[in-house]
Amino acid sequence: MTKALIGKLHEVVPGELADEYLAMAYTIELSLISAGAVPGKDYTVLDLYKLAQPFALELFRDDSKQMRYQFPVE
Repeated sequence: MTKALIGKLHEVVPGELADEYLAMAYTIELSLISAGAVPGKDYTVLDLYKLAQPFALELFRDDSKQMRYQFPVE
């Protein structure tokens, strides 16, 4: 598998904005890699965070919404 720009962490805290935002960016990156995108060439870390922003905002606007995404934990 292609080396992702967002690495896995030792620990994340569900419900913490920074960790939730990171998890959404990580999930988007996995999708891009699966589609054939090349990290660093087709997208940057900032691109991933920009793509994740609407999802993170929606989650914190209405925490009753059920979104499924992966946490980057080893």
